[in-house]
Amino acid sequence: MAMVAATVPSLLTDLHSHFLQNSRAVLCAPLGPSLIKNKKFNINTQVRARKVNAGAVAVDNSRSQLRGRFYFNITGFPFPLGPFLSRPTLRKEVVKGMIWTFEQEQALGFSSVATNIRMTVIKLRSGGLWVHAPIAPTKECIQLLKELKAPVEHIILPTFAYEHKIFVGPFSRKFPQAKIWVAPRQWSWPLNLPLEFFGIFRARTLRDEDRLTPWFDEIEQKLLSSPEVGIGPYVEVAFYHKRSRTLLVTDAVIYVPKQPPETISKEALLAAAKNGLAVRLLSKGKNVPNEAIVDNKETRQKGKELG
Repeated sequence: MAMVAATVPSLLTDLHSHFLQNSRAVLCAPLGPSLIKNKKFNINTQVRARKVNAGAVAVDNSRSQLRGRFYFNITGFPFPLGPFLSRPTLRKEVVKGMIWTFEQEQALGFSSVATNIRMTVIKLRSGGLWVHAPIAPTKECIQLLKELKAPVEHIILPTFAYEHKIFVGPFSRKFPQAKIWVAPRQWSWPLNLPLEFFGIFRARTLRDEDRLTPWFDEIEQKLLSSPEVGIGPYVEVAFYHKRSRTLLVTDAVIYVPKQPPETISKEALLAAAKNGLAVRLLSKGKNVPNEAIVDNKETRQKGKELG
């Protein structure tokens, strides 16, 4: 056995090269009984080795993917914004060579409430990128953006809302040459903190129908605002991309699809189906039966509706 084991590495190499060079000749070659036994042993060993190597590569790729999606965030009041550690990014080309969307999951911490949050990227005639409502700048997100092979020229914060504001500072540090533009009348609650507190520096203010913005010939903008009601005013800047006839809004229009967004994890949907916020509200505080949850399309749909 020691002798056979010692010959395995060289035999595997030789056998592999024969298969690559002339597999028909190897399969048809006459073999004696002892040689057949050794060949069979070496073929099985080679297959097992390949499976082990493939498994190791899969593990490495999985770990690399997890590292690329890592983003630590526990801020937000009264509920922190999740996911707290991992945010996969999904990129879609909406208009070929011109407009892309990047989506991540956004969750209300310590609850089953989850939705998708979207960043939209438009390629300007200058060749640069115009980024609307940045999302968490994970390594995966930045890599997907860099694959467009164009410089980021403008970063847009179109609203006052915290869930969008929180990512602008970290995102802009990945592209220090880009100009930052923010909606007017910024405010936060319960403390009205300056933009610098969120890591947003040297920001320019977006104006209603401003003809002096560098993108005016391509993208029109309109300020949507209301008087202060309660804790603060509603402020948002809407944009219209002329060439593609695309309207960009943030919270002024909400679309709820029939199917769960692709960015919402299976685990989040199943958790919502079992004990989602809607389930707890409808039960009026009563104990919800602890029924087994089956992972299928219907259950995930239920989780989307009850989350």
